[in-house]
Amino acid sequence: MADLKNVADEVAKKLLDIQAVQFSFHQPFNWSSGWKSPIYCDSRLTLSYPEIRTFIKDGF
Repeated sequence: MADLKNVADEVAKKLLDIQAVQFSFHQPFNWSSGWKSPIYCDSRLTLSYPEIRTFIKDGF
């Protein structure tokens, strides 16, 4: 279980590094479902970072 926690922490760091995760507390993001959220994760950005994509694939 500790390994999965380490992988999750590293994935979070990598997503923050490439600015795939964004925060907007004063003006929430509008999702296509109509939901509003202060957090948005654009996982499509990992397509431009093969090493991150591979790390995520291998980690889970």
